[in-house]
Amino acid sequence: MKLLLLEDDVAVRRLVTNHLEQQGFTVTVATTVAEAMRKLNHDTFDVAILDLTLPDGSGLDVLHALRALGATTHVTVLSGAGAEIDRIGALDLGADDYVVKPFFVRELTARILAVQRRRASSDATELDYGPLHIDIAAREVSIDGVQVHLPTKEFDVLACMATHPGRVFSRDELLRTVWQSAADWQRASTVTEHIRRLRSKIEVDPLNPRILRTARGAGYRFDPPTDAGETAEG
Repeated sequence: MKLLLLEDDVAVRRLVTNHLEQQGFTVTVATTVAEAMRKLNHDTFDVAILDLTLPDGSGLDVLHALRALGATTHVTVLSGAGAEIDRIGALDLGADDYVVKPFFVRELTARILAVQRRRASSDATELDYGPLHIDIAAREVSIDGVQVHLPTKEFDVLACMATHPGRVFSRDELLRTVWQSAADWQRASTVTEHIRRLRSKIEVDPLNPRILRTARGAGYRFDPPTDAGETAEG
């Protein structure tokens, strides 16, 4: 996997680079926003680790550029700002993860390795989570062998989230990914309504969901069911 590291602190940069290269990652380093932007113009990356406070701006500028390009790069923000409002703000802008400094480099490495595993699993055309079966190519969903009929966008939302289990998707991100739209053009409540409909079809108790969970203040997360008791047919 190819990784972009935007960090101006020499010690942090060396530490993170060494650990990730030991795990087989190809690490490209940038120390300024301008340098990161130049590298994005010449290459694509599977993962980007972005510091927020740089000499010429913020890593959020790079995050915005990535999402504007429609890049599927997994973005981890690395910042000394640990307040809830800072984390939520970054997630709302399209970040996938947020790590607060000071941090343990082994934990950061473990998170990136988890991204690698999820990316590998997302290449599959069929997903099996306990009784829940999702056939991406055939666009079919079944629970314990019983087909669940989903309209196009409901299937797209479920497939998008199920291929990235455990990842929190903001409503804006789902609008961009599933509808190729944005809150400026389409109501974010569209996402809320589709999640509600999906829950009514795959959750045992739609009012207390165990699969399509709400990450308060951040969005929605797919938690894979492990037994029939967690799905509607079960």
